[in-house]
Parts: sequence; C-alpha cells; structure tokens
Amino acid sequence: MRRDLVRLLQKSLEGVLSEREARAVETGIDIIGDIAIVKLGESVKEQGGRVGAAILASMKNVKAVFDQEGGLEGDFRLRKLRHIAGEQRTLTVHRENQLRFAVDVEKCYFSPRLSTERLRIVEMSRPQELVLNMFAGVGPYSNTLSKKRGATVYSNELNGVAFQLHLRNNKMNKVEGLTTTLNEDARRLPELLDIKFDRVLMPHPSQSHRFLETAAKMTRGNGWVHYYRHVSGYDYGEAERELSQEVSGILGTGGRFSVRKVREIGPRYLELAADIQVAA
Repeated sequence: MRRDLVRLLQKSLEGVLSEREARAVETGIDIIGDIAIVKLGESVKEQGGRVGAAILASMKNVKAVFDQEGGLEGDFRLRKLRHIAGEQRTLTVHRENQLRFAVDVEKCYFSPRLSTERLRIVEMSRPQELVLNMFAGVGPYSNTLSKKRGATVYSNELNGVAFQLHLRNNKMNKVEGLTTTLNEDARRLPELLDIKFDRVLMPHPSQSHRFLETAAKMTRGNGWVHYYRHVSGYDYGEAERELSQEVSGILGTGGRFSVRKVREIGPRYLELAADIQVAA
C-alpha cells in the first residue's frame, strides 16, 4: 500500500516537475481520509500549487492537499501544514481496518503508516482483555482493539481536540460501551485508576520513556506493555541495543522483553517497539 502511494505520487508529478525537482518531494505522501500531505523540499516550495493540482488530478479521492513544513512539533506531535491545493479544511474521516476515524490532521497526531502495527497489536491480544492506552490520540489503537477483540479499554488523551474526536470515534465505531475515555496527564493515571491491566499501550515515541516505570506498575503479572520509541542508529542492530539498554535501565529485572522494528522514519532513524512481559 505504501509503495503503491509513492509510485502514484511519482506518476502524478511526471511532466509537472523535472526528475531532479521530483526527488525534492521528500518522504512520499500520506493520505488521511480525503486529505493528502506531502513534504516539499526547499527547492520546490514555490512549485507547491502545481504539485497539489497534479495530486488532485491523479488521486480522485483526494479533496485537499497540504505541504508539511518541518517535523512533528510539541508534546502533541502536531504537523505544521501549508495549504497548497483543493479545499481549505483539515478535518476528515479516515478509514482503516474496517473502522472509521474523524481526524483533524493539523490539530491531532495521526499516522496512516501505523495501520499494520495497530493490527499487529490486535493479533497479539486475547479476547476481552482489560487494556490501558496512555496516549490514545483519536483512538485508533483503542477502537481497533475493542471492535476486533472485545477489549475493555481505558483510553487516555491529553490533547483536548483529539479527546473530543476520540469520543466521536467511539460512537462512530460503536464501542462506547467498551471504552472509558480520559482527558488527563498520563502522570495522574495511577491515582485515578486503581486497576491492574492485561495490556498497556504507550504509542508516544518521544515521551513514553518518562512513563514506562508507571506503566509496568499498572500492569498485572505476566501482562504486557507495548513501549514505542524513536531511536537513532546506523543499523537496526545498533538501534535495538540502544533501546534494550534503555528498557533494562528503567525496569531492571522487572520483566522480559523483545524489540522489533515498526518502521523507518528518517535516515538512520527508526521507530522501534519493545514488547515487555511484566514479571509475575
């Protein structure tokens, strides 16, 4: 799917940009609902209108196109977007894994590139688990677990816009009865929830290290914590060792874990996950 989108983008730019200019359209394209997001290099910023028009012409499901300027910013990992073509709106409804998610692509974090990872967590889980999602966003992990595994999920999101959309998505995906949605700082969760969970999700790679010890304490013996981190390294082996040392340093002998690659997010920069089974 990802490669198909990149090929479609490349084809849409034929005759619009030179081969050299096309290479300055960095990291391909994200399609979230009917909104396309590209990342234009500085040398082609002025060509944004032509790029956007070409995408609208070749991708009939796309109604708005934005250029992402820079990386994700702040604790909420938001994109700085510049409108380059189509409708001037950032709210859309995205479909993945037979669910629907209302997303504001400028005011909430959401990555369609993690749809496979969300299914992988579903496949690792058992029916009707008790789950805590410490950083839920608009609810893609939480709703998917509830819909496909009947999980009871305590789903926490500090970003107020994402929290409101999460409530909307609970209703849209018909999982309201299985989802308790919180709008809290994750540091307060232990005092608010006197519960031991079967599984704890930590899909906030830039902040999760601050909360791993808390997550482990909120997990029952032999339960699981899924800990996501962005790690730099010249190869996967180096990145894996770095994350393994970090987990061991935080948890000590408080569980066993394995590390896996989720995706590449830049040159020598990976998103990794540690699947941690907490000691009984």
